[in-house]
Amino acid sequence: MQTIARRHVNFDVTVRWVPGHSDVHGNEEADKQAKLAAESRRNNSPPASLPHYLRRGALPLSISALKEEQCKTTHLRWERMWKKSPRFARMNQLDPKILQRSFVKLTTTFPKRLTSLYMFLRTGHAPLNKHLHRIGKIESPHCPHCRRTEETVHHYLLSCPFYQRERHVLVNALGRKASSISYLLTDPNATPHLVQYVNASGRLKTTLGEVPLPRKPPD
Repeated sequence: MQTIARRHVNFDVTVRWVPGHSDVHGNEEADKQAKLAAESRRNNSPPASLPHYLRRGALPLSISALKEEQCKTTHLRWERMWKKSPRFARMNQLDPKILQRSFVKLTTTFPKRLTSLYMFLRTGHAPLNKHLHRIGKIESPHCPHCRRTEETVHHYLLSCPFYQRERHVLVNALGRKASSISYLLTDPNATPHLVQYVNASGRLKTTLGEVPLPRKPPD
């Protein structure tokens, strides 16, 4: 136990550090009085009984409390701005927990190329013909294997018959969940099977090469 004592002209002050709630009478009494003061201002000590520097006004602001309040304010502002975004409806349908840092948590152990793959597929900016046509890189948005169907992320992952064999492996591993874009792109259990599908299809190999699996988290 550490003790600090300071002598004043009119009285002596001794400060001791003790473990919280350790049945020390003074500590328990201080905790009781603090709770009473927090319940109502009527329980506060009379100003005349306070030290002189506390009679002048409010206590100094807490740095940690200010930081916490600033974080809350920033998050609420971010949430309002996000809901006004033209991308909100689609992304919220895909991942409703995105404002709770779901994507950051999902990709914590992802290599860079795997994170890029998820960003491509989630935003629709994958190097598939629909997106490449939209940015003026190719003349047609249609799938190279299905001439009358646009090659979107949904078509590439869920319905293009050219990748039927690769998709069969995916369905065998994930069952009905393999037909959910949201599940494939947000659930970590789907990640190794999605990577296997992408690598086996070879469709994105020119841009991403062989996509690696997530790194194993440290023990």
